Amino acid sequence: MLLSLFGALPFVAISPSSAHQAQPVMYKESRRLMWTQFEIVAYGTDKAKLAEAADAAFDEIDRLDKQMSNYSETSELTYINRNAAEKDVIVEKELFDLLKFSFDASKDSDGTFDITVGPLMKAWGFFKGQGRIPEPSELKSVMSTVGSKHVIADESKRTIRFDRDGVELDLGGIAKGYAVDKAAQILRQSGVTSAMITSGSSIYAIGAPPNQSGWKIEVTNPLDLPHSATSVELKDDSISTSGCYDKNFTIGGKTYCHIMDPRTGYPIDGILSATIITPRGVDAEVYSKVLMIMGIDGAKVFLKRHTDVRAILLYRLPHDMLGIVKLNFE
Repeated sequence: MLLSLFGALPFVAISPSSAHQAQPVMYKESRRLMWTQFEIVAYGTDKAKLAEAADAAFDEIDRLDKQMSNYSETSELTYINRNAAEKDVIVEKELFDLLKFSFDASKDSDGTFDITVGPLMKAWGFFKGQGRIPEPSELKSVMSTVGSKHVIADESKRTIRFDRDGVELDLGGIAKGYAVDKAAQILRQSGVTSAMITSGSSIYAIGAPPNQSGWKIEVTNPLDLPHSATSVELKDDSISTSGCYDKNFTIGGKTYCHIMDPRTGYPIDGILSATIITPRGVDAEVYSKVLMIMGIDGAKVFLKRHTDVRAILLYRLPHDMLGIVKLNFE
């Protein structure tokens, strides 16, 4: 896990003057969904109600997984991928809105974020966990199907259509951030005021733990796993990290990262990790990929027009030293 909680969080000590108040209790549960481990840690006065709220949040994540997975034969996303090259496919509103958001994010980021990148991941062997370097002719063929420009989204009819065979939509780079947002919404609606939802590299923090000003999160040092490079305090915000150290392969002495630049068809080579803090998890997950691809100079320009986005960029210095750039933290 790229982001994790610092240590154990204490319970509130009740003084004699407040002894009549119920002591906060912690509820913690994990479930494997969306091909990763989701965890909810929540504080409140009624453990049964916390468990009920967490169960509802997990059910929502499971619903999204079944709808948006491209690994499932029966998901709505799989149906779109199988049929949209032949006909207009009517899409459920929530999923259509997320797809539209993804296409808008692609335009906003000059194509560095793109949910049609799946065929590239397959060509480089990352879906099967066995890396390979595709031949130039293969890469040229695959690149002809990559790009949001190949997807026609009709808002009035709420339909998706591909302009050619071979185009695929893959929400793996955005779905977990969206899921933690939805889980946080359900927890809040259930009256939970202190909780943290974790999904591997994406976290959403509601309020703060008892006797704390926020949830303390450490950002992993990619050159010295599993130690941290820095830490942040999170309260009513989300955080997401993308990095080149959890999925990669080495051929001929060169290491290839699993994060693809959709514009070139090649893995990125530069930043080791990007950690993003934003009010919404879906934005944090998107921008963590965008800034990895843009690099430090591009990130500085991009974040001048996204002032509500904070970023921590880690990169390699000579002699395997770690460089850190923090943007929009002032």
